Amino acid sequence: MERSRNQNARPKSTLISALVVMSFLAAQFAAGAPPPSGSQDQPNQAAFTDDVASGLLSRITNGLESRNQKKVLAAFDLAAMADGELFKQQIVSFMSHTESIRIHINLVRTSVDAGKGTAEADVEMETAPRDSNANPVHKQERLVFTAENTPAGWKFIDVQPRPFFSLQTSSSEQ
Repeated sequence: MERSRNQNARPKSTLISALVVMSFLAAQFAAGAPPPSGSQDQPNQAAFTDDVASGLLSRITNGLESRNQKKVLAAFDLAAMADGELFKQQIVSFMSHTESIRIHINLVRTSVDAGKGTAEADVEMETAPRDSNANPVHKQERLVFTAENTPAGWKFIDVQPRPFFSLQTSSSEQ
């Protein structure tokens, strides 16, 4: 009889040990779990900083130089942009009429007002038109980009002056 008591005691002790291990593992998992949304990572995402602006401007630079329209346009929220579809057509046309684009963007300052970010940048661009009879176009101008925080992160919703992204010489170059 005593033997049957010991056999019954083993399964109970095994069950208790398993529960203790599972509780320990659950506590360890909870301690190492990612923070809930809205915690530490959120302020960095919500703030329009020099790094955020530089990232968007780099996307534009890389897209223009690699002749990747999607990459350029990914920096913009065309739906929120006034005449966004027209701007998209402008970029597509600009890139289709150029053989090569070299661009340098120097971020001058960023600011935030009423939930919108502003990035001012000195931009220098040289384009070689596809038309072999046309001369290369060189432009240098300060552009102002306006950004808004979207569910996909910060995106530009405006850039001024928009004619900068064309083969016309800018007013400051004439």
